[in-house]
Amino acid sequence: MGEDAGSPVQATLGVANRSLTSYRPGGDPAATVALDLTLPLEVHVEREPAVLKLRAAVQLGLWFERKLRAAGVAQATINAFRTTYPIPPATADDAIYDGTDGASFRTAATGRVVDGISVFLAATGAPGVPPLPGVASSNPAVAGAIAALVAFRTSLYSEPHSDRAWQPQQLTYEFAVDSPVAGDDLALVADGFDGGHLDWYDFELGTNSGAPAGVPPATVSQANYAFLPQHVTFRGMPDPRWWTFESGVTDFGSLDTEPVDLAKLLVIEFALTYGNDWFIVPVPTDVGSLSAITTLVVTDTFGQRTLIRSAEQTQVNPGESPWSMFKLSSAEARSPFIAIMPTLGVTDEGAMLETVHFLRDDMAAMAWAVEHALHGTLDGPIDAYQAYLARVARDPVPKPTPQPGDPPIYYTLESGVPDNWIPLVPVQTASGQLVFRRGILERPVGSTFVGNPAHASVLEPGVPFYLTDRIITRIGTFAGVAFRRSRGIDGTTYLWQARYSRPGTGPGWSGLRFDFLERFDGGAANP
Repeated sequence: MGEDAGSPVQATLGVANRSLTSYRPGGDPAATVALDLTLPLEVHVEREPAVLKLRAAVQLGLWFERKLRAAGVAQATINAFRTTYPIPPATADDAIYDGTDGASFRTAATGRVVDGISVFLAATGAPGVPPLPGVASSNPAVAGAIAALVAFRTSLYSEPHSDRAWQPQQLTYEFAVDSPVAGDDLALVADGFDGGHLDWYDFELGTNSGAPAGVPPATVSQANYAFLPQHVTFRGMPDPRWWTFESGVTDFGSLDTEPVDLAKLLVIEFALTYGNDWFIVPVPTDVGSLSAITTLVVTDTFGQRTLIRSAEQTQVNPGESPWSMFKLSSAEARSPFIAIMPTLGVTDEGAMLETVHFLRDDMAAMAWAVEHALHGTLDGPIDAYQAYLARVARDPVPKPTPQPGDPPIYYTLESGVPDNWIPLVPVQTASGQLVFRRGILERPVGSTFVGNPAHASVLEPGVPFYLTDRIITRIGTFAGVAFRRSRGIDGTTYLWQARYSRPGTGPGWSGLRFDFLERFDGGAANP
């Protein structure tokens, strides 16, 4: 190029590596277990016990019965299993989840197939399920079919044992991975992961109590490498030769910048002016480890050797921090390591089985958890609002009948709220923290009142549920449940049930009102 400067022809690197050996779900150090590097970290963090309903019960039952017939088991034995583990009848809640298709499916399956989920639970010793019939132990063919069913059902999903990282009060995952070394216990803490793809910026430096029993300490190694540096290339970069046309896939002329867009201007200057001056050198690093460059010496075409120092060693003004990227840090310190996590690439996500919208209602001075989608009987999502409309059609709320001489209006103490709107009442804890407590709204049925309980698993039905006040922002928060599927770096397929949380779309109003007048003919009533 005639610039009287040398080009790099060799880069010698010294690289320090530390292994990650432990995984801690939640914030309890006693729950720390050994980190399984063969399992992608997103799967380890997000997975929870798969919830399967009627459709899966029938499918597993048909699979089990085919195994029994293939093994030569008599139909009388199959009928005995159908009697012991029948398709469960509809309950009061099934009116919400079934719908027309679910009810028809239940009717068609009842008495014609065994409940495969119940057989699996009985074979694995789950409580509350009738024990296996005696033929399961006396007939080797039946025992083999049951063992095959257990192996088949277990292989379908990646499920945790007791390492749940989801924090219901925060609607996020909290976990940590640790690299314990004597005198230097380095923990990477993620206390606000909302599901999806994990990356380095999801972690912060933290501390742990050292490697618990059964967790090996981290290994520390040092390696030296020598590489030929390569030019950094990108689509549309200026060609270094004369009389050639650059690729038009990148239109730099369409960039819209302002004088205050410093970062954008720097990127443009790098691309257009100094793109040919940047080189790249690979750094071999094991997945599931921490890596830091200890030395970097570059040799150019003139034989000169230059020690390249870290940008963090650059002199800065007092009170300012040096430039750094991709390194893990906290409010007090910065680590020299970068994390190479065993994470996933492309992930397929199924339909959202549950979707709950948390929003504030300033008119009612409270918040709401609006159930948009619920996990239906046919193992797919159902519209919770449509289920409410169907309930109103079956059980309409009677309106008062006007009597002769009465005015055309009547008084209403409280308006109704759709069944899928679950109230969140603001309360204050003993420590002064503001939280929302899940409540319940009652509706009149005859001379009594019936409550509308929560159904989405995100709302933890059956146990007290509290939500930190700051979680429900002015734009609200979405949370949901879906199945996810992906392949690890070794080609293994993983299928797991996961939760997620995302920013909402704004505040809302439930329509809840108190002490107002209505007209018998449905028109507007003047105050």
